Amino acid sequence: MSSEPPSIVDTVVLLYFLLAQQTALLLELLGRPLHVPLSVYDPADRYLEGEALRRPELFSEIRQAVRHYEITCRAKQDSRDPEARVRVADALYEQGAIETVELNHEELRLAAELQSRHGAKAHGIRAPLGPGEAACVAIAWSREWILVTDDSDALRVLEQLSRKRQHPYERIRKLLIRAALSELVTREEANQIHGGMRGFGFWDSTPPFP
Repeated sequence: MSSEPPSIVDTVVLLYFLLAQQTALLLELLGRPLHVPLSVYDPADRYLEGEALRRPELFSEIRQAVRHYEITCRAKQDSRDPEARVRVADALYEQGAIETVELNHEELRLAAELQSRHGAKAHGIRAPLGPGEAACVAIAWSREWILVTDDSDALRVLEQLSRKRQHPYERIRKLLIRAALSELVTREEANQIHGGMRGFGFWDSTPPFP
């Protein structure tokens, strides 16, 4: 059994592995189940109906992001179906491969602080974190879990909270490099996966293997 602590996965990482159809690889890299806060993925989203469907603020971040990509694909007459890909998250949840994590009182306090202007300034970042990143940082710091994010501000806050202790983390490029070095994929495949994510808007322009 691995002695590594669990990981807590934020919206960006889960989203782009879903869009690239590489959730099996993410599970290979991080283990089962993938832990996410409810602000990132909430299985209750599946049961919203009627007027609630037209209120994006009621959805968790994964569903909000996928609805955005769905509109973008329609506008560009792109045949890709992001909604079908997020349904993979629903299937993984049903299989026990995604597990939602509720924040305790102290984690809720820290997450709320990181979403405020005052908290952002106090922790050395220019803008507040989003709900998903804030929840992931709070859980990672409080429980000493591995933070899986591609948000530089979230990593900066975690570093500030950890003081001199280096807190473990993963980023998408780091995960793809590890996948290739572990021979789960080839270097060329790692670059192709990264390119596929870039096609959906992922901002990191540097491939895992230049």
